[in-house]
Amino acid sequence: MNGGKINKIFEIGLPKTGTTSLGIAYQIIGFKKQGWNHKVYDLWKEKGMDYLFPIIDNATAFQDGPWHDCDYKILDQRYPNSKFIILERNNEDWLRSKEMHFSPIYNVNNIRPKYFEWRWATDRDRYIEEQIHIKENKYSEIKEYFKDRPNDLLVMNICAGEGWEILCPFLDCEIPDEPFPYRNKSKK
Repeated sequence: MNGGKINKIFEIGLPKTGTTSLGIAYQIIGFKKQGWNHKVYDLWKEKGMDYLFPIIDNATAFQDGPWHDCDYKILDQRYPNSKFIILERNNEDWLRSKEMHFSPIYNVNNIRPKYFEWRWATDRDRYIEEQIHIKENKYSEIKEYFKDRPNDLLVMNICAGEGWEILCPFLDCEIPDEPFPYRNKSKK
């Protein structure tokens, strides 16, 4: 592994960008990871960041919600020497995957209704515009924040086929002797 140089690894992008694959990759490399957990997510929404710190203290790598929904600046300050990852995905595929997952019309992954994004059904076109704007702004702000610290931020596109050759040098670890785990691809 990386000899203990890295404190934590946080994926801080958006859902439906390859987060499941990244979480499996963390495990293959040997990191103790935390991924999507609806109970943790709900309690974070209710109680705030202080609820997450003990969970963060007991793992090394984080992907999906609530981790990428947290304020990455707080994570950066609280956990110095950490690494941050944003996962890119082209807008067309990203939006299709989000709609299939979060829309009450499709719900291909059988998510709980409380996580539906109802505007997929009621105001789709405007919602799409807002989602693209949110993505562009978030990624631009993250890149600006880390612009003077290029070794602390990895921009990776798992959905376009990037894998170990990008991730492992960033995390200062050896490339595993197995294929990168491309998982949970869109069902439509």
